[in-house]
Amino acid sequence: MWAKPSVSALARELRRTCQEALSEPMLRERLNLWQREQGVSVAWHPAEEGLSIDLRADGSLLAWAATNTIGPGYHAFLIDLLDRIAAQWGLRWLWDDAGEDEGGDETGYAVHRDMARLQDEMAAWLRQIAKILLQHHDAENLFVSMPIGPLPRFAGFVGSPMGIWSEERFRAVADDAGEASRLAREFFPWWERGFGADFWSGIARVGLWCDVSWVGPRDQAERDTLRRVLESDRRATALDPRRGLEPALRDELQWLLERGAEIELPQAEGPGYKRLPTRHSLYDEPWSVEVPGHFIEHRLNEDKNLQYVGDRRAVYVSSLSIAAAAAGPPPAAELLETANREAPADLQWTQDEILGCAHWEHDAGGGVRHLYTACAVDGHVLLLTITDELDAPGDWAEAVARSVRWASRAD
Repeated sequence: MWAKPSVSALARELRRTCQEALSEPMLRERLNLWQREQGVSVAWHPAEEGLSIDLRADGSLLAWAATNTIGPGYHAFLIDLLDRIAAQWGLRWLWDDAGEDEGGDETGYAVHRDMARLQDEMAAWLRQIAKILLQHHDAENLFVSMPIGPLPRFAGFVGSPMGIWSEERFRAVADDAGEASRLAREFFPWWERGFGADFWSGIARVGLWCDVSWVGPRDQAERDTLRRVLESDRRATALDPRRGLEPALRDELQWLLERGAEIELPQAEGPGYKRLPTRHSLYDEPWSVEVPGHFIEHRLNEDKNLQYVGDRRAVYVSSLSIAAAAAGPPPAAELLETANREAPADLQWTQDEILGCAHWEHDAGGGVRHLYTACAVDGHVLLLTITDELDAPGDWAEAVARSVRWASRAD
C-alpha cells in the first residue's frame, strides 16, 4: 500500500476507501476522519463511536470499533469495509487466529457471515444489558449506547439513540428471548444489512432524538441537521412507508426549517433530548448545572469561562478553587460570605454540602436582568450570571441557580 508506513498515509488511504464504501453523497459529507498519535479514526453515522485503525511498530494494523451503539447492520458494514481494505491494501485480517489480547470479532460474524446469527448475538447482548439495568430500577436517567456528555433529564427508564424506553419494555426484553429479538429491531438504529429503509429510518430517528435542537436553525450546521433528518426520512418512506416518521414530526421539522431563527423555544411535547433540561459537567471539577437542552455551549478565555446561550437567556459560569491551607480548605460559609459582599442576597439555600446565595440586578437599558449566583463547598466556589428578559418571571433563573450540584471525588 505504501513505500514507508506512516499515520498520514494510513489516513489518506482510509479516507479514500471509506468514500468508496459510502455510495451516497449525503453520507460522504458526514465522513469525519482524525489522526491520533498511533493511528487514525473515522466516523460518519450519527450514533457511532467510530472505526479506529492503529499502525503498530512492526508495520501491522489493528482495527477496533464498538458496533453495539448502532446494531448488526453497522457491524456487517464494517466487516465489508475491512474486507475492502484487505483487498485494496494487500493485507489479511487475522479473524480466527488473533491472539487473546486482540480478540478478533467477538460476534464471530467476520468468520461465519451469517446475518441472522449476528442479529441473535445483538439481541442477546441487549437482553443481558436489560437484566443488569433492571437490578438498578430505582435509578434515574440511565443511558445505553449514548456518548459521554451532557445528560438530559427525562421521564422514563433508559435513554438510547433511538429514544426513551420504559422499565416495562426493558423487563419484556429481559424476561423473554423472543421479545428481545422483536424489540431489538426498535432499539438498534441499523438492524438489517445494507442501505435500505431500516438504515435510513434509523438515521432519521437518531437525528431527531440526538441532534435536532427543536428551535429555528441558528447556523448552517443546524440547518444541515434538519435537512439531513428530513431527507433520510424521505428515503426511508420511499422504500417502505411504514418506516417513515409520524406526519406531525415531519411537519414540525419542516416548519422549523422554513421559519428559521424566529422560533426560539422548542415545543414542550415530542421526541428529542434537546427539548429537555440537560445537566452539564463543568470544568474538570465535579460541579454541574442544568440548563435547557437547546442552549449552545461556548468556551471563553481559554476555557476558563463557560457560557450557555439560548433565545434571549444565557448562563455565564466561572469557577474558583482555593488552595488548602495548613488548617484545611476555607469553609463554604466563609467563601460564600466573601463572594456575596456586593449586595444582600435575595435567595439563600442549602443543597447537600453546597451553600448557595443569589441576588437580582436589573439592566433597564439592556432590557434584561441578571441573577448573580454564588455556590460554595469547602475550598471551591462556582459563580454564575443568569440572564433573562427584564419582565420575565424569575422562576427559570432561580431554578438554574438551585440546580447546581457538587459530586464529591468519592462519588
